[in-house]
Amino acid sequence: MPSAERRYRSTALDRVFADTRIVTAVGPVRGLDIERTRHTLTAAEHVDASPHIALEPRSDARLWRYRTDIAGDNVTSDTGPTDDLGQMLTDIRSRNGARGPLEVVVFDEHLALDYSHGIGDGQIGVMMLAAFCDDADGSLVPGLAAGLPPSTTWKALWRHYSRNPKTLADFWTLRSRHRPVSDASGPRRRIENWEADKVSRVGYMSRARVDELKHWTAENLPGATAASVSIALWSAALRAEAVDVDDHVMVLFNSRRYLDPAQQSAHGNFAVGIPLHLPADTTPVAITTTMREVIESGWPIAVLGMSQLRDVASRIRPSAQSQEKNSVVEVPETLRLAVSDLGRVRVFDHLDWVDDGRPPQMAASLEPDGPDGCTMLIAEIAGGRTYTASFCSKMVEVAVMDAALRRMCEDPVALLRDAH
Repeated sequence: MPSAERRYRSTALDRVFADTRIVTAVGPVRGLDIERTRHTLTAAEHVDASPHIALEPRSDARLWRYRTDIAGDNVTSDTGPTDDLGQMLTDIRSRNGARGPLEVVVFDEHLALDYSHGIGDGQIGVMMLAAFCDDADGSLVPGLAAGLPPSTTWKALWRHYSRNPKTLADFWTLRSRHRPVSDASGPRRRIENWEADKVSRVGYMSRARVDELKHWTAENLPGATAASVSIALWSAALRAEAVDVDDHVMVLFNSRRYLDPAQQSAHGNFAVGIPLHLPADTTPVAITTTMREVIESGWPIAVLGMSQLRDVASRIRPSAQSQEKNSVVEVPETLRLAVSDLGRVRVFDHLDWVDDGRPPQMAASLEPDGPDGCTMLIAEIAGGRTYTASFCSKMVEVAVMDAALRRMCEDPVALLRDAH
């Protein structure tokens, strides 16, 4: 039953994401146990009176309740196959029935979460996976309760722009330079009931290939970051499979970088997508330069500030769940990409991986915002990288997406060399 004592004042971004789900999984891990997982979840609920993990997100309300007894029938076991992580995420997402704010599925050697994005962005998802797999010393549980204070955005804005006032002009310049231009005259496609055809596919780049890519990048693309290389690789892989890719790529930035270090581990929705104009001939070094300009200008935190201002002046929108969704949509033939690179995920370093030839992996499906959207989540664990693409199979065939993932993961150096 919902608790009546405390309420959480949701942000505009919280409510935008309240009806969106994130499905994520990690494995293969030894020693998973459903009762231990329930115990860990219960412990997280009781860390303090307002544990962020216990939120009950609603898109039609500013004040959200905290649930109690959150480790009940929402923690289940499953004996289904886990060799194909993309299919596993797709199956979890497409289950019948109503969904609670947080659901945990314990497989033999994998653990999966299906949670409302309203609870928080990917940071809380990663922390929950790590804690529910193994938190024997209790060190991870307290971190699941910490939420971002209501004043976080304003303090971050002041912290950045009071120290770097000239970057406000840089923000407006960059925003204008990368502003997407809509083209209503291009070819379009009608897609019916696209949400039923959302799927996730997973590619894996071995440690040897990752090392090879890092060495080649250091020699030939000095200054390029892993994230910029991933963006260039994914765009090139899709274009090599004859997919028409939009020149604007939505790159996810974690705005916690603008916070005081003491607050950077707190949870909420504090990551934003920034649309960057990155045509096919944009090199990873140029992408790195653009991303650095975005960060230094404060663009991500400025977006959060503007959303807060609009929210103050607006009325609450009706819940998306109560609206009748249009079963037929018309979209451009061009695929829009959104990329989130988590980098090296060290919070899993304590896990006891199963040594049976399968690599340690974390996969996650991020909901595309339309049938012409494709999200990519990248996570590096134990030296190998996992790439999860989520998209509408009526827009791009699964076989084409699988081929692009193979092309990117099997010989990334050749792909980069050919593209640039």
